[in-house]
Amino acid sequence: HEVSVAGAPVRMTNLELKLLQYFIEHEGRVIPRQELIEQIWGLPGHVNTRAPDQFIRRLRKTFESDPAVPRHFLTLRDAGYRFVARPE
Repeated sequence: HEVSVAGAPVRMTNLELKLLQYFIEHEGRVIPRQELIEQIWGLPGHVNTRAPDQFIRRLRKTFESDPAVPRHFLTLRDAGYRFVARPE
């Protein structure tokens, strides 16, 4: 799988692409990590895994100009994650 970032091709895994698509389809909505575990990984939401955090870190490295200060893939402490396509 491949996407274009600033005109350059970037290869992505199937799960990275699935997560990206889920964020795009639910833009602006706070998505709890349990929902991501269920919808992306197909596991029960109560499963304790760091997979969403690791994959979101990889998306940030790919799409954020400064992954340490994300503008698109936001973490909302104790709530989940939110994707913002065009931050102000």
